[in-house]
Amino acid sequence: MSAHQVLMDLGESFPLVPQGEGRERFTYLDTFDWRLWAAGLTLASAPRGRGVRLLLLADDRRSWEAWEPHPPEFSRDLPPGSFRDILEEASGIRRLLPRAHVRWHEERFALRDESQKTVARVRIRKGNASLPDSPETAPLRAQLHLDPLEGYEEEFGRAVSLLQEASSLEPWKRGELTAILAPLGRAPGDYSSTFGLDLHPEMPSGEALKAVHRHLLDILLANQDGVIQDLDPEFLHDFRVAVRRTRSALTQVPHVFPQSVLLRFSQGFRWLGERTGPTRDLDVYLLRIPAYREALPEGLGDQLEPLVRFLSRKKRLEHRRMVRSLGTKRYARLMDDWRAFLQSPLETGPDLPNAARPIRLVASERIWKAYKKVLKRGRKTNRKTSPETLHRLRIDCKKLRYLMTFFESLFPKETLRPLIKDLKNLQDNLGDFNDLYLQRASLLGFAGEMMASGVAPPATLMAMGQLMMQLEARQSVEGEAFRTRFRKFVRPKKQVRFRSLFKSESGPE
Repeated sequence: MSAHQVLMDLGESFPLVPQGEGRERFTYLDTFDWRLWAAGLTLASAPRGRGVRLLLLADDRRSWEAWEPHPPEFSRDLPPGSFRDILEEASGIRRLLPRAHVRWHEERFALRDESQKTVARVRIRKGNASLPDSPETAPLRAQLHLDPLEGYEEEFGRAVSLLQEASSLEPWKRGELTAILAPLGRAPGDYSSTFGLDLHPEMPSGEALKAVHRHLLDILLANQDGVIQDLDPEFLHDFRVAVRRTRSALTQVPHVFPQSVLLRFSQGFRWLGERTGPTRDLDVYLLRIPAYREALPEGLGDQLEPLVRFLSRKKRLEHRRMVRSLGTKRYARLMDDWRAFLQSPLETGPDLPNAARPIRLVASERIWKAYKKVLKRGRKTNRKTSPETLHRLRIDCKKLRYLMTFFESLFPKETLRPLIKDLKNLQDNLGDFNDLYLQRASLLGFAGEMMASGVAPPATLMAMGQLMMQLEARQSVEGEAFRTRFRKFVRPKKQVRFRSLFKSESGPE
């Protein structure tokens, strides 16, 4: 239907008065993982004089406007206020990236009642869109925007009803960016770090494991450029999670891939984990600085600034080392050879008894075995258990959760997901305990390095000392919290659920 026909339909009940027209160039922004779109928000910027006009539009028709010298790279770049608060809640620490450019041509009309009072505004928009990394443009379907005016809600409702009845139009509810990206062959939400893969229960385990690994490789490579450019810390986080999951999937399901393949690629991904670890550790410490400042007595938080500068310099150095590793022939061969193996025909034979077996049976066996290992190690813990032992238990929990996540589609979601949630809570608790232990040790090491290089004022060392004492106290609290949570995790009804899901299809003990 043409925009002209829609205007004619509206004009039968509401006189329309032209209000001029205009052209505008907008850049639409979102995070790499589409957090704004998922939160029902659209962020757009348009040049205005020496600055930019920012629009934040919600799917529920709320809107916010701001003028800034330049588009924000992060929500924290904006001044305090509701615009920033809403944007920050949705985007978190992620960088705001250009996702599309649009040149709009807009015709504006005033929609009036019988007494010639303007009761709403109508905008007809047509435009051409392009992706940030492509010169190719695509025409957009015409859009009709009906904007209400305060005090004329009843008339606005009548106008909406008229459009629905006379023109068979329905309100667009999926965000403006969805309509803009569609003719460009993109869709919001086409990347997510959340693992999601549908497997058939009777699928040969070798094929299923290759599908799991291909999915993980896609996530890893999708984040590669962001890691190299250091766009935000989540790129490296998602990259490393994909590496860890790959290593876990290689070792958790035996007798599916040849031993030579397991050995070669296990070593390769272990090397990749080692090369990316130091940069990620420093990212985490820099992200903790606001919490560290908040935990210190008033006025003492500012004394951590030398620590921030020290960590930032150290992080830049480690990032350069990491980027050099990602530019080596070893890394390129690892990615190419791994992709080639995952696309190769499935190998079967006496040495690979699990390769051709149905994946649901093999997955049940491996999950049940991993669950029993968590129970056995966890039941041996007490108040005197060493941090190293609790760290090994945390790794066991992580491996179990990875298996349950890889093969989630094979089991009833209403039963499995609550178990995964309980396991995640337990794993997070152990992770907090381990992190507090490592933070104390790392802060002590940082203090030594800063003293040796002469960049540690006494006030900074005193603030770091106070932090270490606080971390020790919190570690004790987390230890107690873990024991409480583990008792809930091993309750008989939880064990029955694990047994009914996985043991019934597993082989003998």
